[in-house]
Amino acid sequence: MTTLCILGCLLLALSTQGLFFKSKVCYDELGCFMNAEPFNNALDELPESPEAVNATLNLFTRKNPTTSQLLRYQDKTTISNSNYNPSIPTKILVHGFLSNGHQEYMIQLTKTFLEIDDMNIIVVDWSDGAHKFYPKAVANTRLVGAIVATFVNLVKNSYQADPASFHVIGHSLGAQVAGYIGSGVKNMGRITGLDPAGPLFDRTNNEVHLDATDATFVDCIHSDGLPLYDLGLGTSEAWGNIDFYPNGGGNQPGCPLPAEGAAKDIFALHFSELTSDVSCSHHRSILYFIESLQNTTCQMTAHPCSSYDDYVKGKCNSCGDGPCPVLGYDSIKSHREGKFYLTTNSQSPYCRKYVTKTWL
Repeated sequence: MTTLCILGCLLLALSTQGLFFKSKVCYDELGCFMNAEPFNNALDELPESPEAVNATLNLFTRKNPTTSQLLRYQDKTTISNSNYNPSIPTKILVHGFLSNGHQEYMIQLTKTFLEIDDMNIIVVDWSDGAHKFYPKAVANTRLVGAIVATFVNLVKNSYQADPASFHVIGHSLGAQVAGYIGSGVKNMGRITGLDPAGPLFDRTNNEVHLDATDATFVDCIHSDGLPLYDLGLGTSEAWGNIDFYPNGGGNQPGCPLPAEGAAKDIFALHFSELTSDVSCSHHRSILYFIESLQNTTCQMTAHPCSSYDDYVKGKCNSCGDGPCPVLGYDSIKSHREGKFYLTTNSQSPYCRKYVTKTWL
């Protein structure tokens, strides 16, 4: 039986369970959540309670760069008694499916950001809600987004923090959390989606997935955008103001193709069957973004093109009158919008100079 057939049967079985599910849940100041259209993308699953998801907001600053301070979205005293400074920029880091806030890349991002500037770094750990079968984790992204949005609005209203100074960086389902944060906060500054999760979000309404209206500037890096039946965990859909497609946005160089059946393991809770083969390309977007912060000698320059095939044939070697955008942290500086392509090396350092080819 093909992977596509297996997935189809599994999703059908899961969707029929929705006949016995609630259609609405409410959680005090976080509001109510329904599974009617357009939020029927999670196969009728609704977000779990805040206690079950147990999302924590962990603050790091230059005063406490390695030991976090716990902030509570409903408790101002935890903010007043912390090193949180509303007058400096804030980065919010959100992990994805089957992950947690203690991953090495979270530590690297926190350390590097604090070296760059004096910032508040808030690591959102929602691992209890992310280690569920995939549709339930998808539903939980809405609750986590509401929790963080409530926190941002609290520091905005009580501490005069400027939402424009907030930058949310989310990977996988964390990118969808970032979208819900932005939709709940007026004038959010920036969202970076690192290979935003595609399964159960592709071809849905804009309010369901991360999109360009969720912040003043939304940039996305697509590194695993093959269809789910080809074991892609990201999306090829352009959801940002600017969308980068390194190596075409599908399987990344240096990453093995995942084994047949890996996608159904994600839906069926067979976590132990998942390997680095599945997540290599999906994780690569994080490594590209980290390198954009750390590599001061080479920038990953991208070009607009009608397709990746045309790009590698050297048909798209100009960015017109303006500068070409660079993938990663400095993408905001180009003021460009649209879909942009680039190639990378198969291992770190990933940045490579743009090379044109002439096809006769």
